[in-house]
Amino acid sequence: MDIGTVIKERRALLGISQQDLSDYSGVGISTVKDLERGVGNPSLQTLRKILDVVGMEMVLQVKQTVK
Repeated sequence: MDIGTVIKERRALLGISQQDLSDYSGVGISTVKDLERGVGNPSLQTLRKILDVVGMEMVLQVKQTVK
């Protein structure tokens, strides 16, 4: 499942609209819509703002390679 789908489902669970998410996070409505559709490439800062509003946390991991 991609991050846009996760955010969309969480937003729906919380009962907030895309416009609400945009307003609360300070991220443009077009960015919210694109993210939920899996389009575009938001910055980590943009993702963090959105995830803060929906009560989620971002955890980054560096993929280990086997040599």
